[in-house]
Amino acid sequence: MSIGQRSLTLFGAVLLAGCSAPGEDVRITLCKGLVLTQGAASDWQIETRLPAQYRDLEVRLQFTDGAGRQASAQCFYPYRAVEDDALALADPLSVYGTAPTRLRIDGREFSRQALAEAVSAAMGAQAREWVEGMREGLEQTAREFGGD
Repeated sequence: MSIGQRSLTLFGAVLLAGCSAPGEDVRITLCKGLVLTQGAASDWQIETRLPAQYRDLEVRLQFTDGAGRQASAQCFYPYRAVEDDALALADPLSVYGTAPTRLRIDGREFSRQALAEAVSAAMGAQAREWVEGMREGLEQTAREFGGD
């Protein structure tokens, strides 16, 4: 295999390693991340509620917290479309922002400051996970090429 082919293969492996939950919408992934900033969670049940037009999207999560109790969260994403178009018909979630404007966990509404801090922590955790996936992908690729 030539250097050019190895580089292309390595580049592809790195890109694939950085992709997590490829079938999950970014709003759901971020909402889960916001919950995880508050503690451990598992056994996710997800529901998205498409509202009447021009209203916020609500992502509802049911999960088991670190103490083994059932808990819930709601993330609200603002309607952002300028006009209805083919993309909105093909992907109804595309008309909503990707950053929540409200977060509620077990009925407790987060302040704007607390939400901003949780988003920052969740995005930092996602970035660390992405970097770790890249590192693992590079190591695996190096092993497959025999380290040369």
